[in-house]
Amino acid sequence: MKPGFFIDRPIFSAVLSIVIVLVGFIGLFLLPVDQYPQITPPVVKISASYPGASAVTVSQAVATPIEQELNGTPGMLYMESSSSNSGGLSITVTFDISTDAELAAVDIQNRVKLAESRLPAEVVQNGIKVEKQSSSQLMTLTLTSSDPRFDEIYLSNFATINVLDVLKRVPGVGRVSNIGSRYYAMQIWILPDRMANFGLTIKDLQNVLKDQNRESAAGVLGQQPMSGTDITIPITAPGRLSSVNEFEEIVVRANPDGSIIRLRDVARVSLEASSYNTESGLNGENAAVLGIYMLPGANAMEVAKNVVKAMEEISKDFPEGVSYNIPFDITTYISESIHEVYKTLFEALFLVIFVVFLSLQSWRASLIPLVAVPVSLIGTFGFMLAFGFSLNMLTLLGLVLAIGIVVDDAIVVVEGVERIMEEEGLSPYKATRKAMKELTGALVATSLVLGAVFVPVSFLPGITGMLYRQFAITIVVSVLISLVVALTLSPAMCAILLRPSNGKKNFVFRKINEWLARGNNKYVHFLQRALANPRRIIAGFGMAIVFIIVLNRVIPSSFLPEEDQGYFKVELALPEGATLERTRKVTERAVDYLKEHPAVAYVQSVAGSSPRVGTNQSRSELTVILKPWEERKKGGMSLKEVMNDVRTEFKQYPEALVFLSTPPVIPGLGTSGGFELQVEARNGATFENLVDAVDTLVKYAANDKALSGVSSSLQAEIPQLYFDVDRDRAQFLGIPLADIFSTMKAYTGSVYVNDFNMFNRVYKVYMQAEAPYRMQKENLNMFFVKTSKGNMVPLTALGKAENTTGPGSIKRFNMFTTAIINGEAREHLPDNIGTEWSGLSFQEKKAEGQTGMVMSLVFIFVFLFLAALYESWFVPIAVLLSLPIAALGAYLGVWVFGLENDVYFQIGLVTLIGLAAKNAILIVEFAKVEVDKGVDAVHAAITAARARFRPILMTSLAFVLGMLPMVLATGPGSASRHSIGTGIFFGMIVAITVGIVLVPFFFVQIYKVKMWRKK
Repeated sequence: MKPGFFIDRPIFSAVLSIVIVLVGFIGLFLLPVDQYPQITPPVVKISASYPGASAVTVSQAVATPIEQELNGTPGMLYMESSSSNSGGLSITVTFDISTDAELAAVDIQNRVKLAESRLPAEVVQNGIKVEKQSSSQLMTLTLTSSDPRFDEIYLSNFATINVLDVLKRVPGVGRVSNIGSRYYAMQIWILPDRMANFGLTIKDLQNVLKDQNRESAAGVLGQQPMSGTDITIPITAPGRLSSVNEFEEIVVRANPDGSIIRLRDVARVSLEASSYNTESGLNGENAAVLGIYMLPGANAMEVAKNVVKAMEEISKDFPEGVSYNIPFDITTYISESIHEVYKTLFEALFLVIFVVFLSLQSWRASLIPLVAVPVSLIGTFGFMLAFGFSLNMLTLLGLVLAIGIVVDDAIVVVEGVERIMEEEGLSPYKATRKAMKELTGALVATSLVLGAVFVPVSFLPGITGMLYRQFAITIVVSVLISLVVALTLSPAMCAILLRPSNGKKNFVFRKINEWLARGNNKYVHFLQRALANPRRIIAGFGMAIVFIIVLNRVIPSSFLPEEDQGYFKVELALPEGATLERTRKVTERAVDYLKEHPAVAYVQSVAGSSPRVGTNQSRSELTVILKPWEERKKGGMSLKEVMNDVRTEFKQYPEALVFLSTPPVIPGLGTSGGFELQVEARNGATFENLVDAVDTLVKYAANDKALSGVSSSLQAEIPQLYFDVDRDRAQFLGIPLADIFSTMKAYTGSVYVNDFNMFNRVYKVYMQAEAPYRMQKENLNMFFVKTSKGNMVPLTALGKAENTTGPGSIKRFNMFTTAIINGEAREHLPDNIGTEWSGLSFQEKKAEGQTGMVMSLVFIFVFLFLAALYESWFVPIAVLLSLPIAALGAYLGVWVFGLENDVYFQIGLVTLIGLAAKNAILIVEFAKVEVDKGVDAVHAAITAARARFRPILMTSLAFVLGMLPMVLATGPGSASRHSIGTGIFFGMIVAITVGIVLVPFFFVQIYKVKMWRKK
């Protein structure tokens, strides 16, 4: 299509841009809002329980058979399991990001089914749960009460019955978890001494409970075939029991003398919590805590709003004295972060327009890019919706970067038209037609080069590739829309709005023109000196390359920068074997301190639980939620400062070790920020070998100044009681070993018998000895089993009990026994101990070393595109050789400010290369045209440099100032903006001071080589 087509049809051009804007607004209103795109790998969790079993038993009898079936599941990255002394087992299988989560869950379910035949019957009876793990917690909701009638058990069950099920039905909610749940159960508290006096055993009680607490199908009167009756009558009978009194009346034994032994005679029956392993609270008060998780792809802001709306309706029916609170809401951080990015966006837009006005020095001329930029940015939202993107930190940062890029095309068009009007005295219409004939090729070329820079890196695999894709497609789409606007609307507006200069400029504009003229002269002077001293320039260029290589090794690398997300976690670890009562006291003391800290809003506590070792009475987990960011602007209230205060205070707790951690950078990747290293026992290594290796590793890691908060999940020596059964004597007395172990397990560890109905729900029935009968080793004297002759024998007569130690929990990673640790000191491990990474560290290591590959792809594609454009293998080299200088500026900026080489920096580096290439093309394009006319290469390069100096300087300055709000960013999400903005800011400064000298310099050198080869 001819360039003059749109100049002659301004309404057509305007309609095209209006349509782009309307499509963009539709996308803006329909796009989901989230912190990050869906980049968390699918995770499937398997949960099982073997009550009363030790960690070793669970690991060997339950974990191993299941893991053997799970190993090798298609798409699996790694699997990890945790077996605890409470009999619990948790296995998480992490899949590659390209795996379909639904199919992965089905595949895991089928494989678990294959393992069931090799599992203990009680594990299968208790149920094996397979579920997709939600990537991140959206909100935490708490129920509290000022009425002493409503204790923690009541609140927990009230939340489950009246709140949890309703919230599950809210659109976008994936899972609702009752943290520290006290789910109702019928507890049969057995009195072992009475059982022995009556000659009863555990098996007797289990049999009568199963017999008398069961659903009964009694039949139907009048069932066909039948004649002579008019109606059919179903027969009903008492089924499951539902009250404490009904359970107390269960007949355990009817004696020949007519006396009856009932359940109440040998046990105390009560409706209580099914488990007392954990206690949840908020700010030191009892509370039911619900964790709300979001479905993948749902709009976080919309889901949170719907949850709040649902709670407003539910709370209308709360009993007096019960209230709810939402202490944690991740959408607060998301909305604040996105608000800050929007703020940066408008600040950058204002600065860019300001620079454009100073550059063009006319409101008429400035109006053209002022219209072009919003059209390009708003139109991008429509394409984001089409590509299935969301409004997140990455796409919005991509738009911030795009501001300084999309303004270039409009400025180049306006500059070209005004130059022709001034030099040739043509009318705006004729000058626009001539300018578009000259500029159309260059505009298309520079835009396609930017596409050539970004598109290849968007095809990188894994999470890194997805991060690049969000940026790349956002920027490429905005640049292509900018190209369309520059070829359609901008020339039409130039022909209508621009007027020939009357030669009168105000003082400010005159000074700017003088500075630019002086700068242009100095630039040409430096260029001439550079052309006269090629060896020095080439030597300096070589040193720059060396500096880049050195800085790339010196600057620490990471995956993503850590952000102040408004909360952190504290783990209190008491001596192994400590009871929940001891843990509770330390937890209350810690909560009391945290509540009084001026930066803390809420403290959510779960005593008896740890994110690293699972359920454990000697551990406690605190989630410290800070006040909003605007209330923490004063000194000493940032996340790091608060954590330092807490760390200093908790060092004074002699009874507990304290570990602090920030949330993972990407929700769902790991349990906390920092390193996650798996130390594995391989090649026949024993658990003791693993303990020694971990101790060594922690010792060296603790001495490493680069590491802090080094900790291990390994629980090596927990007090245990070892019962050695005399198997010969048991067989002589006719006592099955199964009876011995099941009796001990039932009295001390709780046994699930069957179910009962209440509140339209199904609850479980458990048996366990009353508390005083299971406190000490001597209590084993009161546990009796029956011989083949019917005599009662105490367990202590059948074996010997002695105190010992053993692991509190056993963790496995890819079927190896493992310990999770922070930090790396690989060289201090023996040969039979290996290491692997998990969580965010796995992704970081996977992405390690990709900077070189990304940059190589960028340079190759730019070179090939330019070679095709100029029909030359030599001319593109002039563009490519000028690009490393911009990269040097980026590396220096990041190094000086103490930042890291992370994904954001790499994305900024790619953007920088594209921009530097775009500027270089403007000079090389002009110079090549001059050379093709027969002009000497040196003269052509100087002429091109002089002609392109002002547009390059002003467009680059606009972009640099557009980056300034990112460099100076504060508040939530600022670390990301620092990381991406700092490199580009300093890289562009070096590019417009040093790089624009090297472009014509290398152009001349390349043509000299070309001429030498011809000769």
